[in-house]
Formats: sequence, structure tokens, C-alpha cells
Amino acid sequence: MCCFGLVLFLLGSTIVLSLIPTYLPTRPFYEALLPTSKPQNVLLQLSSNTNLLSGTTLDISNQNIVQNQMQKALSNDQTSFGSSTIRILNATVTTFSRRKRRQTNTANNGLNVIYELIFHRSCTIRCQTKILSLARTKFVSLLITLQSSTSTASDDEVTGDITKISEYWANIRPYKDNAPTVFGVLDTGLPDECQVEQVHILHRHASRYFTTDAFDGGNILRFATKILSTNRNNFLGLLSFLKTWSLDISNDLLVPSGAADGYKSGVNFWNEYGRILYNAQSGQPYYNATNQIKPLVRTSNVQRCYETVLAWTSGFFGPYNTTDKYSLIKLSYDSGYNNTLYGALACRNLFIPSAFTFDQDAMYAYLAPVLANAANRFSSYTNLNLNFTHIDVFAMQSLCAYEYVALGSSDFCSLFTINEWRGYEQALNLAFYNTYGLGNETGRAQGIGYVQELIARLNHQLINISYSSVNSTLDSSETTFPLDQLFYLDMSHDNNIASVLAALSIDYFRENLSTIFPPPSNQHYRVSRMTPFTARLIIEKIGCTSSVPMAINSSHTEYSSSSVLKPYKFIRMKLNNGVLPLDTIRGGLCSIGRTDGLCSLDNFLASQTNASVIANFNYVCFGNYTIDSNTVITDGTLFA
Repeated sequence: MCCFGLVLFLLGSTIVLSLIPTYLPTRPFYEALLPTSKPQNVLLQLSSNTNLLSGTTLDISNQNIVQNQMQKALSNDQTSFGSSTIRILNATVTTFSRRKRRQTNTANNGLNVIYELIFHRSCTIRCQTKILSLARTKFVSLLITLQSSTSTASDDEVTGDITKISEYWANIRPYKDNAPTVFGVLDTGLPDECQVEQVHILHRHASRYFTTDAFDGGNILRFATKILSTNRNNFLGLLSFLKTWSLDISNDLLVPSGAADGYKSGVNFWNEYGRILYNAQSGQPYYNATNQIKPLVRTSNVQRCYETVLAWTSGFFGPYNTTDKYSLIKLSYDSGYNNTLYGALACRNLFIPSAFTFDQDAMYAYLAPVLANAANRFSSYTNLNLNFTHIDVFAMQSLCAYEYVALGSSDFCSLFTINEWRGYEQALNLAFYNTYGLGNETGRAQGIGYVQELIARLNHQLINISYSSVNSTLDSSETTFPLDQLFYLDMSHDNNIASVLAALSIDYFRENLSTIFPPPSNQHYRVSRMTPFTARLIIEKIGCTSSVPMAINSSHTEYSSSSVLKPYKFIRMKLNNGVLPLDTIRGGLCSIGRTDGLCSLDNFLASQTNASVIANFNYVCFGNYTIDSNTVITDGTLFA
């Protein structure tokens, strides 16, 4: 009898245990540990362009879209009560009647949503009650927009698609060619009977590790300290990788993939320009003009620039005895020295009261509402009383980009939505524009030195006296400032390219950048397209047989060029392969009859006649002045 009873007990236990999984919560274990509301029900309004039929149950993709829109509506106002995360259990399209004033009832599609709220561990019962009440209030007026079955994923969905998110990595984006038409020039081909006769390259160094700047490496190190000093076993879900994460990247130096990018840039330059400029023999893979005077290459004297030059020249000159084929000058990187490849160094007022850096307070103020949802989301993935801030989120986004270029992948890259990346880029667009561009009173002055050197080279003139960042000791001698090279390579920095564009008065990039999110889709000033790693501003001097060559809208491969220079000269500029609209240079001298970005050399030189006067270098860089906090700089300069 005893054995029979034991058998019955074991059989019953087996049945009970087999049923337990049916009643376990379907949410992840880490969420089950957090205080969670009872299921809530709400009827949401659907936008009129939603074509889903009544009775349709939303798929996971559309449920996530609704969940993100509800989360965004709630996150904007719940910070005083503590954070919470919405989890949709079910969402079904339904029809309801709404009576409009003085009209009969009208049928509308709505969305019947069953959801629950997952509260932060520190949220008390009183806190939970307030958030539930706030949620009901916010959701009454919420209008939901869904994607159709053929549309792409919502910009509010988390994605780790590198091809999509890297488009918004601003100045730490790995190099990618722009489309030739990206800056609005549609006729991007080289006209028939024209040839490139000289090229000037203002080149940014290739991919590096983070810098020591406070907003960059400083913020990353602060975040790393915050994470590594906690009990990391308490990170859950999407952040569980932080249990074993370590900061495996250095600072300032070129990463190995950056050296490869520099080499590729040199190879590409030989293929596109070098073999044409030097009338290369059939099948000649590198420069080997042994009977030519060695070209002079210049670099800003910082390791990442120097290493990029070594990589670039190996691609252009070939891998054997490369350094015997060119001369190299390193321009001082020390504060106060004249260096046209880092013009900011010569501008004293940029370093007052202390270090030269972005206006971090303004940048973080912009990011606070944009990254609030991400901060709340991440705070829910820990059992610790550890709140993530928008500044932490910014560091995590930067780590995604830096780890990707250094290590080939990063778990941080799977944490963010496209809109959060758009916010990241726009914060850096604003910082660049207001520090290096036309939004800063020294924006033009930082870039005017290189513009003066470009004009001097085009005019075959030395520079004997400097009133800018030009080093006249070097530029007054043809030994250190040659005037007859077929190409000039100057290895520089992202901020310098931005300042040169400002000094040239290319008003395509002159905008009143929006501080409202999201930024307009047609914004011109996007650092991701302008100054990614390995960026290059290419300035072509073109010779044509006609003074009015016919524009063509398609590019073609140049197989050879005439050794005889052609009589009519033009300037064309490309920024990372995108043809720049020189017709937007202020004054209209380059907008006469051209649709292809070409400007006659004479008109281009005339368009820059007043560039130095407008930059007002001595005053903005050394003058004693103050700028009221309400003053808005719109043209990159300042006059007494």
C-alpha cells in the first residue's frame, strides 16, 4: 500500500511539473524580477492612412512600432515619477464611433492595446500608481502611425544594421564615397575635350581610436569607470554583455583598418588621377617618374596623420622604397604655431579660457530629450540602482563606432534606433558648425590659411608675409612650398576641412541648423558626409579646349590625356566623391552658365578676393572682445 501511494505521488508530481511552463510569464526572466503592473487596456487612435482591416491582430514588427510610440509619449513626462518600460501583450485593429460637433457619428479605425508597465526597481507603489495614471492621460490623445506591409522598419525600432546606422556616425564614420550628386550637382561628368591638369588634396587622417577630448575619450573613460566599478553580474538582457565587457581600445592612434583605408586612398588617387597626370604607361600600377623632381607632401605633425601619409604614399608610389620617391614636411601641432593643416592652433582666442573644445553643455542639452528613451530603456536592464543618463548613452553610441572600426564589431551597435542615431549625428553637426564652421566667429579664420595657400599655388606665387595660420618661413621658399607640382597632398583633420569650406564661402553649407528633433531630411550640413575618417577635399584644375565646355551628366573613365595643356582653365571640387556646387560661392562669380560644378579659374580666383578680409583673422583670433550669450554668429566672422 505504501509503495502504491508513492507511485501515485510521483505520478501526480510529474503531471503538475509538466504544467508549470504553461503558467510561467512569457517575458524574459530579468523582466519578471522587476515590479510589473497588471495588464492594462487602452483604445488608441490610428492615423487615417493606415489601411489595416478591423479585426487584424498586429504582427511583431507593428507591435514594436506601437510600443515605441507609446514609450516615447510616456517617457517625455515620467521622469519626475521614475522610469518604466511598456510591454505590449496584444494589439488589434477595431472600429469605433466618434461623434463630431454638429455631425452624425463617424466610424474610425482604432487600436485596442493590452499592455503592461515594467517599473524600475526603485519605483514605489505610489510611484507606480502615478505612472499608470499618467499613461492613461497621455495615451488618450496619442495618434499611432503604422507601417504598411511593404515599408521599411520604423526609425524608432532598435536595429544593429551597420549599413544603416553608420550613416549617422558623424566625424567618426568610416570612409564611404558620397554619390557624385549628393550635394545637388546633377551634371557630374568631366566635359568632353577637358582634362584634369593639376590636383590639390586636403585629406583627413584615417580611422583612429578615440581622442582625449572631454566630450570624446573623456566621456568614454568616465562611462567605462561607471560600468566597471559596479557589480556587473546584475546587467540583464540586451546589456548582459557588460558583464564581461572591457575597454579594449586605445586613444589617438591610427587603427589597423585606418592604415588600410589610407593605402586604398593612395591607390585610388593613382588610378583616378596619377596615371593621367603623369601619362603612365599601359599597365603601370604606381608612380615611377624617376626623372621628375620628387613631390613634396605635407602633414600635420601628429602620429595619426603621419601614419596615414605613410599608408597613402605606399598606395600611390608603390610598396618598394616608397620614402625615396617623395619629400615630407611635418607642420607643428603645438598650440600657437602656424599650421594651415590645423588652423585652429594659431587662433589664440579659441583657447581662452582653457582648452579648445566643443560647447559640450549645448550639445548635451540637445541630446537630453533625444536619448531619454534609450536611457530609460537601459536603466531597466539592471537590478542595480544604476540610472543611465543621456551622456552615458552618447558614450555608448561613440563606443559602437570606435569598437567597430577597431575590432570589427561591437555589441553597443545593437542597442539604438535610427532616430537615436540621427540625434547623435545632429548633436555633432551642431557642434562642428558652431565651433569650426560659420556658426563660430573664428570659423573662417581657422580655414583661411589653407585657402591662401591654394590661391598662391594656383597663381604660382610664394607667400612672404603671413597674417593668418600660414607659416611664411616655409611658404616663402619653393623648396618647402613648391609651385609647379602636378598634385599636392596635405594631410589634415576633420575640423580643418570644415573651416576651409567656411572660408571659401560655399554657401550651400550655410544654414540655420535646427535644434529641434528630428532634423530636416534635406539639411545640407551633415558631418557624416563632409568629414568622415579618411575624408578628402579634392580641388581639380581642369583644362578645356573651349571656354564654354558642354556639361554632361554621367562620368566616364579617363584612359589618357594630352601632354599639351589646354587653354581654358576651370576649377572643380569634390568632397568625398560628391561634386561641390561652386555656383553657391557668395557673389555669383561661379554661377555664370554652369550646371556641373565647374567655375572658370579666373572667376574662382576673383570669388576669393575678399576671403581674407571677411575672415578678419587678427581680430577674431587675437582681439579683445566679448560675445553676448544671445549673439548668434551666422557668417563665421566678427568685426569690431
